[in-house]
Amino acid sequence: MDLLLTAVLGLAIGLPFGYALQRGRFCLNSAFRDVLVAKDLTLLRAWFLALLVQMVGVHLFAELGWIELVRAPFWWQAALVGGFVFGWGMALSGG
Repeated sequence: MDLLLTAVLGLAIGLPFGYALQRGRFCLNSAFRDVLVAKDLTLLRAWFLALLVQMVGVHLFAELGWIELVRAPFWWQAALVGGFVFGWGMALSGG
C-alpha cells in the first residue's frame, strides 16, 4: 500500500478515535487509579475490551489480507529519544 495512502487512512481513523477517547476521559492511568482509589472497575474493563477488540481486529484483517503485519527492526536510540520526549511531555502536562 502506498505510504501516503497509509498515512491518510491512519489519520482519518486515528483523529476521530483519539478525539472520542479524549472527550470520553478514557485514560489508562485513570483506569488503574479508579481501581485502587474508588474501587471502580468501569474504565479498566473498557480498556481491556478495547485491547481485545484491537487484538482480534488486527489479526482478522491480516488473515483477510487487508493489512500486512511486518516486524520492524528495534532501534534503541529511537526508543530512548521517544521515551524521553514522552516523559518530558507527561511532566509538562502534570501527569
